[in-house]
Amino acid sequence: MNKKLSTLFIGAAFAPSLLLAQPLDTKDVSPRIVGGKPAAPENWAFYTQIVNRPSNRSFCGASYIGDGYVLTAAHCVDNDAPNHIAVKIGGIRYNGTDGVRVNVEQIFVHPDFNTRTLANDIALLKLTNVPSGVQAVDIAAGSVSQYAVEGDTLTVAGLGRTSEGGSSPTVLQEVDVPLVSDAVCRQSGGNYANVGNVSFCAGIPAGGIDSCQGDSGGPLVINQAGQITQLGIVSWGIGCARPGKYGVYSDIAALRRFVDGIVGNSNDVPSVEYKANETLTAFNWGDIKQHAFAINNTGSVGFTVENVNVTGSGVATSPVIANDQCTMATLAAGESCQIEVEFGASMAGTATATANLTFDIDKTTTIYRAKVSAIAKDPSTPPTGTCQDEWKPGTIYLTGDTVNWANTTWQAKWWTQGDNPSQSNEWGVWKAIGSVDCSPTTPPVNPPTEPEPPTEPPANGNAYEVGQNYNAGDIVTNNGESFECLSWPNSLWCSGTPSVYAPGTGTSWQLAWAKQ
Repeated sequence: MNKKLSTLFIGAAFAPSLLLAQPLDTKDVSPRIVGGKPAAPENWAFYTQIVNRPSNRSFCGASYIGDGYVLTAAHCVDNDAPNHIAVKIGGIRYNGTDGVRVNVEQIFVHPDFNTRTLANDIALLKLTNVPSGVQAVDIAAGSVSQYAVEGDTLTVAGLGRTSEGGSSPTVLQEVDVPLVSDAVCRQSGGNYANVGNVSFCAGIPAGGIDSCQGDSGGPLVINQAGQITQLGIVSWGIGCARPGKYGVYSDIAALRRFVDGIVGNSNDVPSVEYKANETLTAFNWGDIKQHAFAINNTGSVGFTVENVNVTGSGVATSPVIANDQCTMATLAAGESCQIEVEFGASMAGTATATANLTFDIDKTTTIYRAKVSAIAKDPSTPPTGTCQDEWKPGTIYLTGDTVNWANTTWQAKWWTQGDNPSQSNEWGVWKAIGSVDCSPTTPPVNPPTEPEPPTEPPANGNAYEVGQNYNAGDIVTNNGESFECLSWPNSLWCSGTPSVYAPGTGTSWQLAWAKQ
């Protein structure tokens, strides 16, 4: 269950300081502690490791918040199944047998979690039982400013790498990092410009201390006269402990409503389950595309769908609701309903329909948005002999990406590179979501897994230079071979990177480059 975020410090995770634990497989989107020291176990009794069953090796951090719930980053568990993972509460040894081990019954990922920007990077794990003999941590409410101001010392802990591209520690590490204002953090540019709504930054301009790859999902806390409160969740960062690149943390106070809506104060917990984004099979413009939005009550109390409306975007004609089983219906625990919509397209392009669902839950009104998109094709355009968006074995695909191969449209369930869709089974990385009209009708021949060596060495006009700025799609040569800089976020490591990411020669170059 590798996660792509291995290179992006996802946990200050998008930085190699916060290396996303593997090119966008959210598990590896975790950072590890850089510049820290062994943690005092008595201060981190709530620290929790997330492990694969039946392994003891953690891939992300977390924290126990009581009542049988564990708090972590969404990118750590997005697309995981509860019966594939477990937790170790109070475990401080990497790959150790210490801590209280409990299985996971249910995974709750924030409905607005964005896999590309890591906004709303928060998730809850409901355990199969409420463990005894463990300690819970208090979590922030209201706003971060009620607990700390710019420059105040916060502490982050984890079992991630102790340097960018380095090794994992033997025991839990901790490091103090000061709170950084949103304005200062945004000056780092790029995706840092989005910090401030549901996330905040911590670190120092000179670098040298940070969370790093493998720390994702872990706790960032403040200790006020012995009272420990968790303010943040390790989310992402650029590299690990790089100058001017701060660790980014999910803002628990800003996301507290999500936590309270699931944990609640009793067993009366409303929980709405639906697919926020879905890609449908292509259709010809002029035809009608149909889709049924499914709404499930996975909580323990009923809720009412007050109102539903549908809007279109892209080349979609105005969507209409063909059948509404949900409006003004109260769904009891375990019940579900469907809203069937129809839409067309005015021309070739991407047609999108969004269902806006207004729920009355616990006397509050909440709006959820479920979106579906489909490619509208021009029926008058003859086949070209290949499928649009054909699968390429050297390309990195992220969760939700779609490709065409062997007359079938496939969707990636998690990060992948080189996995042939037509060879994917029920447990594989690809799932078939429709058919596609390719010409000729026979499946295309699989390209070789490794490109044929060039008859002549590539020209040196675009030779790779350490420290040079490279963007996604840039092509360089190194040691007689050609490489292409991968798409964001992996392109973050193409520029100014140490030798670990040097194309073709570094130990982790595949996280930033694809051989041509």
